[in-house]
Amino acid sequence: MAEEDWKRVSVRLSEEADNYLRLVSRRKGDLGEALRKAILNTDWDQVQLAKRRKTFQRFWRTSFTINAPVYEKLKKCAQDRGVEVGVLIDAIIVSYYSQAEGDH
Repeated sequence: MAEEDWKRVSVRLSEEADNYLRLVSRRKGDLGEALRKAILNTDWDQVQLAKRRKTFQRFWRTSFTINAPVYEKLKKCAQDRGVEVGVLIDAIIVSYYSQAEGDH
């Protein structure tokens, strides 16, 4: 794919989502691959969205690259569900990696 087909995305992850990613990421680059794998293999309309508190809640920042058309679809889904893209991505990670081990 050409460079312009990729988009760098920065997200704030919940502690739960960050923990799941760290369990499956062992080397540099694994984190992005783990994120892309979860995004591409999850039904975005079915994930349970977590409410983010307005009071202090700890988040972990990370960034990754994703195919730009996929990101646009993520944005549309998030908009349709009334949340920010980061909330949807967080829910996707938790949904995908909380499934029984061995499924991935």
